[in-house]
Amino acid sequence: DERARIEKAQGWITTEKEIPIGQLRRMDFEDRDVVEILKRCFADRYDEYDPSGQVSKRSSNAAAPQRILQISRVCGELAVSRAIGDREFKASFNNSDPSPDSMLPIDCQSTVWWACPLPLPYPENHPRRFDGDLVSAEPEFQVVKLGQDGADKEFLILACDGLWDVMDPDDAVRVTRSLLFEKKGSAKKAAERLAELAIHLGSSDNVTVIVIRFLDTKPPNVPNVN
Repeated sequence: DERARIEKAQGWITTEKEIPIGQLRRMDFEDRDVVEILKRCFADRYDEYDPSGQVSKRSSNAAAPQRILQISRVCGELAVSRAIGDREFKASFNNSDPSPDSMLPIDCQSTVWWACPLPLPYPENHPRRFDGDLVSAEPEFQVVKLGQDGADKEFLILACDGLWDVMDPDDAVRVTRSLLFEKKGSAKKAAERLAELAIHLGSSDNVTVIVIRFLDTKPPNVPNVN
């Protein structure tokens, strides 16, 4: 658990919510997929939005009824907890400092700690020293067997937060399914379209998308997203 690992090193996690209205000025409203995604996001999605104008029962994986982003940050600063860089949050790149034992938790006294060079929003009574990496370069793995619940044998989307900041997984799956199985496009074309769509939706971050299609599956019956 990332929270437990960070808190063990005397770090903390803050959570903030925001409605990114500012990205509206960067959106391409001539892109039909952008318009459809916005309709689904700002409509009351307790009922599933249908481009034909019909309202059907909400699916179990429908996206949020509004575009509210919830962002968790390590020590109120960094939105990722695993990264190759961000040395300010790692013990080996910062000066060690044997803080007075009276400032440390009992189970960590007599330990060599380190100080972060950034002006962090420290909680009250925090010793301002850390024990271990707050951000780890060690990747986290999850093993999922295809065909089990929640793991269809159709395709895999790998993308950075430049995509997920502006598009929820439900819409990414809708667009990819349509491109792969209705329009008979390649996985490369689907990835390119998702990246383009992220930019048209107003993403201001780097956008990297990889789509992997599992070729041993039959095309599903999916409705057209347009």
